[in-house]
Amino acid sequence: MAQKHIPKILVVDDEKVIRDITQAFLMLNGYEVDTAENGKEALDKLLNNTFDVVITDLKMPLMGGMELLEKISKIKLNAVTIVLTGCSVNKSDFPKEPFAHLRKPFSHNQLIQVVQEGLKTQRTQQEN
Repeated sequence: MAQKHIPKILVVDDEKVIRDITQAFLMLNGYEVDTAENGKEALDKLLNNTFDVVITDLKMPLMGGMELLEKISKIKLNAVTIVLTGCSVNKSDFPKEPFAHLRKPFSHNQLIQVVQEGLKTQRTQQEN
């Protein structure tokens, strides 16, 4: 009998409290979660592990979310990308349009709904 795939999520945010709360809530919902405090650390993890979803803040030291999205696009990772932001953004600003944007502060229900929608879209694309 095949084992059920548990989606792996990478949460990238320079604010420890945001990382920790987001990680805890996602884990409570049955996801495997790792964290990174900036885009550079996230990229290292992405190159050495497989993640189904990347949830990233935009403004971070060393490497921000925008540059991280650009690198994810260049190395053609098949991960759903979700952007967390405290400010408004233009879609044209992104090198690769993320699956979704969540404006801070967001509810945990909004987060789970977006993650579930992203994973469903990803499965559909893989099946086609």
